[in-house]
Amino acid sequence: SSTKSTNLQSENIKSVSIGSSKYDIAIGLKKKPKFIEVTEQPPYTTYIYGKSKEKYDAEFKIADNKVSRYYLLSDKYATEKGIHTGDSKQDVIKVYGENYYEREDTGATIVGYFDKNHKLNIEFSLDDKDKVGILV
Repeated sequence: SSTKSTNLQSENIKSVSIGSSKYDIAIGLKKKPKFIEVTEQPPYTTYIYGKSKEKYDAEFKIADNKVSRYYLLSDKYATEKGIHTGDSKQDVIKVYGENYYEREDTGATIVGYFDKNHKLNIEFSLDDKDKVGILV
């Protein structure tokens, strides 16, 4: 609640954003997912793009036929503001600003931003060298 809001309304990956339809993913990425996983409880589907389920480029969680979350593991894709996996914490702060929060999650430092008006957030996990993995 103490973190100031950052406008994330235009955040997307290849024109796919939170709330996009499951069909928008194939259109935006110009291909079908390599792997599809279905979870029954709670019901959602995961579209995975990449060479394998273990080493993938992007993952999109679909609930009620809409994107509810996406995760980027490789530098093949970037955020709307141009941040890739492997960029530095300083790169993130330079383009997203100083209104971030930090937290720890399973040994990793997470830097995140809230868009309180649009109920969105973006988080960047940092490795031990302050390099970024992206989680939205």
